[in-house]
Amino acid sequence: MIHQQSFITNQEKLLGEIINNILPKTQAVDILVGYFYYSGFQEICENLTDKKIRILVGLEVETKISGVVQEINKFDDEFSRSRGQIREDYYSSFTKLFNETNTFDNSKSLESFKLFYSKIKDGSLEIKKTEKPCHAKLYIFEYNDMVNEQGERPGTVITGSSNLSYSGLKGRIEINARFNSVHEYQDANVIFEQLWENSITIVDENNLEEFEDKVIEHIWYEKLYSPYKMFIRVLYEYYDTPNEENVLTPHDITNGKFYNLKYQTDAVQMALSAVENHNGVIVADVVGLGKSIIASAVARNLKKRALVICPPHLIPQWEEYRDEFGFTATVFSSGKIEAALAYYHNLVQDNEQYLIIVDEAHKYRNEYTQDYANLHQLCSGNKVMLLTATPFNNRPDDIYSMLKLFQVPTRSTLRTVDNLGFAFRELIAIYKKLTKDQKDGNISDEQAKEDAEEIAARIRSIISPLVIRRSRLDLEEIPEYKADLKRQNIQPLIPEDPILLEYDLGELKTLYLETLDMISPDEGGDANDFKAARYMPIFYVHESKRESLKNFIEKKTDFEYNLMIGAQTNMPKLMRRLLVRRFESSIASFKQSLIYMIESTENLLYWMEVRKGIPIYKKGYLPAVEDFYDISNDDEWVEIEDKLDSYREKGFFEIPLSYISASYKKDIQEDLNKLKAIKQNWFGENNIITHDPKLESFEKILREQLKKEPNRKIIVFTEFADTADYIADKLKETDLRIFKYTSSDASAKNKELIRSNFDAGYNELNQRNDYDILIATDAISEGYNLHRAGAIFNYDIPYNPTRVIQRIGRINRINKRVFDKLLVFNYFPTAVGEQDIRSKEISTLKMTMIHAIMGEDTKALTCEEELQSFFSARYRNELQITEQASWDNKYRNLLNQLKGTDIYKEALQIEHRSRTGRKNKKVKGEAVKGVVSFGKKGNDFIFKMMRPCDEKPITLNIEQAFTLFEADEEEQAFEVSKHFEKRYQEVKEGLFTSPSMQKNEKDRLDALSKTKVFYNLKLITFDYFKDLQHVIEADGLTGFDYRFINKLTEKDVDKLLQEINQKYLNRIIGTINNVDEGEETLILSEEFQ
Repeated sequence: MIHQQSFITNQEKLLGEIINNILPKTQAVDILVGYFYYSGFQEICENLTDKKIRILVGLEVETKISGVVQEINKFDDEFSRSRGQIREDYYSSFTKLFNETNTFDNSKSLESFKLFYSKIKDGSLEIKKTEKPCHAKLYIFEYNDMVNEQGERPGTVITGSSNLSYSGLKGRIEINARFNSVHEYQDANVIFEQLWENSITIVDENNLEEFEDKVIEHIWYEKLYSPYKMFIRVLYEYYDTPNEENVLTPHDITNGKFYNLKYQTDAVQMALSAVENHNGVIVADVVGLGKSIIASAVARNLKKRALVICPPHLIPQWEEYRDEFGFTATVFSSGKIEAALAYYHNLVQDNEQYLIIVDEAHKYRNEYTQDYANLHQLCSGNKVMLLTATPFNNRPDDIYSMLKLFQVPTRSTLRTVDNLGFAFRELIAIYKKLTKDQKDGNISDEQAKEDAEEIAARIRSIISPLVIRRSRLDLEEIPEYKADLKRQNIQPLIPEDPILLEYDLGELKTLYLETLDMISPDEGGDANDFKAARYMPIFYVHESKRESLKNFIEKKTDFEYNLMIGAQTNMPKLMRRLLVRRFESSIASFKQSLIYMIESTENLLYWMEVRKGIPIYKKGYLPAVEDFYDISNDDEWVEIEDKLDSYREKGFFEIPLSYISASYKKDIQEDLNKLKAIKQNWFGENNIITHDPKLESFEKILREQLKKEPNRKIIVFTEFADTADYIADKLKETDLRIFKYTSSDASAKNKELIRSNFDAGYNELNQRNDYDILIATDAISEGYNLHRAGAIFNYDIPYNPTRVIQRIGRINRINKRVFDKLLVFNYFPTAVGEQDIRSKEISTLKMTMIHAIMGEDTKALTCEEELQSFFSARYRNELQITEQASWDNKYRNLLNQLKGTDIYKEALQIEHRSRTGRKNKKVKGEAVKGVVSFGKKGNDFIFKMMRPCDEKPITLNIEQAFTLFEADEEEQAFEVSKHFEKRYQEVKEGLFTSPSMQKNEKDRLDALSKTKVFYNLKLITFDYFKDLQHVIEADGLTGFDYRFINKLTEKDVDKLLQEINQKYLNRIIGTINNVDEGEETLILSEEFQ
């Protein structure tokens, strides 16, 4: 503290207190300040009520992004502006101060503003602006007759550093001096009067009308707007985002080869905005709407070098898009992420940002894998575009993993939640509990579905600013999109429900049923059934040796014993179910499966005999069951083995046979004998197979369909390449015009043949008609337009409805409509002899097959009608998930309908910080009480609410907020109540703040501790240690990285520096530091009374 007696420093004496002590003795006050800060007027206003006041302002004001008001000195253009313009500028700055800052936004300030306004109206307050910029501060107090001693003490003067502001009067150290002599008072008066004489009038009683027109009419003071107008303003702020200029469209880029469809050009604009504001975007339009086109146009506009990660069969397509759209990119297979990362490290320049495009990004949902960790390194510090299927309906942890590719959870750019990491961890916990409750039968399926939809809605609201998601229903329901498509003769089409077709097994019925019963994955199966024992050695461990084996495995490998148990629990059922699917698919695929399984089982037995151990693949964890359901390769058996091989690190580790019960080898041998017996029965020398009833029946169906509609080409889909090869080879012997495509057939020539025969968007001059039928695997279910075909046949029972939707997407393209209906057929086995009961019951054979492939959901089915309904319902449910209309279409459409109307224009004039009271608002039948505020930070919107029951404001998602703000045109507005102020101030205080970082999870805490140990042992440098700790605390690494760190020993520290190198940390820290806080704007508030 400064101790002295001569100056007023706001230390021992406050200038504000001194002025308030002087004012009761005065009759007039003249003030010269740099800027009239209203906070200063508020500090002394109680003593100004009956005083004549003249305020002379020397400088202008501007409101900074932070809301701080700062003086500015406009020397450059002072003489280029007219006196009228200077007054206009002052009004503008005052209006902005009122509407955009907290200066007037509390009850105490409003009371002082009322005094301010009333004194202007009664002529006792005048404000002028000096002709030239002036930074001086001068306070002249004219004493009243009771104090001035008949002119001997005319007044007192204070001058120094203090502005008329809270800070100047009491908030910070200032240096001011007070003068009481007559000549000092007179000298000060002379200075003031000279400046006043040539100054510019800002406001007095003579130009009150102008002040009211230019200021009072444009501030929220004493305004009350209807809830409907407030609702319109909320919609306007949310949806009316300005488009960037000079953005190249698909049509511009490709010289007319691609259409300019409004929903696509809008998506390009939205994606560019999301990439700029959030470092990334998720493009999740439904199949057939052109995600790759959107991504390619964005890549061209960003003008950055790009890396594309995609499934192998899409590489040629992406290379073609790269060439057509003219962006610089290298395309890598999804299995070559490590190579892509090495390529990036070799080429990236200092401070360069790449664009990383990840197609089928939903495959990277497990952050505990090496592939994900590599992809995270590749994306860190770069711009990211993720192309995926339906993200909102995946598990929360899957979506969270995708977000972490370009968001640091504790320093997220998203403002839809207070803390991204905390929000998703909460959702993950809720989802896990929901899954467990449903599995344990604690809640009904209906309740589980409702809860799952609520989780999906919360996810959608959190990630909506960086997700682009439209369905065909959106294109129908959003008028501007519908009109644009109609203008270009394009009409979206929703396919028909699948139709069931049957084939008769005839004399194969008995063998078919016996085989099916033996290999089906039924938990209550017979002891003689195929067990798939080779895939679950962990369940044959001697009980007395389990703890010992657990210690052996965790010490020798990276495995977690419990995860290994979980993986091996699922694997046998998966393999049996896969064998059933191969069996149902075709004779050829079943035969190949039997050969493969017999050989691999014999190899395992040989290994056990020679090595006295059981080989377990190293590096991480055994694949989870769902990994196999997303395989895109045709040859699923080979891919499963490849997937297992990918978990090798340096060979295998082995579980010694001493840990394993002898029954393991016995069960493997029994499985082998069963497989050989099945193979002998079906394909041995004495087998009874003389024909293939499934294929023969299918040929007849194809002929009937082509005869009925010769112009409706047909796509036949099968899961397996060997089935496709088999069907094609057999049917090519007939006169049917067939072309076959699997991943092994990928070539430029074959792609050209397919396009010229099946792509309706292909240049008509180059279209051909060589083939009527295309037999293909799911290798063609992405990347091809096949809409000259109008029918799809699923040759195998379609266990996965998502895959059916993707297949239909090949013939349901947006750019050209060929058929009014799209047909989908499912193909099932049945048997002669059950005809009499078929109208009432599903055949035994068919039911067994369906249950083996589809699982528990089919157990209750009893009749053909129910079976048809089951598959239709599954398809419809998936279609509803995929093709559901966006939740906000009604709001978007309402805003578009209102544009240009008087009420719309009036709503756009609502001043920021306006507030309105509402009564009797109910949501889901419950009354709503509290204060809701709507704000904007940067380009993101924030809604927070304070209810009577809340200790602190809660964040609302956009759907909740719209539901609250929604109003009818007739609803009346009310003044806010006495409860408003307290709740409003609490909401306002927390509107743009996030809670402190939540407690770290165990993996992160352990990683923090482990790295501290390494630093204390001087194994890593201080700088590296601090950077790594900073990144871990921000949750900037992957789950794989945390576990990697936690398993390191002192001798392995070099691996840490290689796996998590300084450049990787630099990029993550750069992302953290570059989070744009953005300008904060409080738009409006409502009180629900």
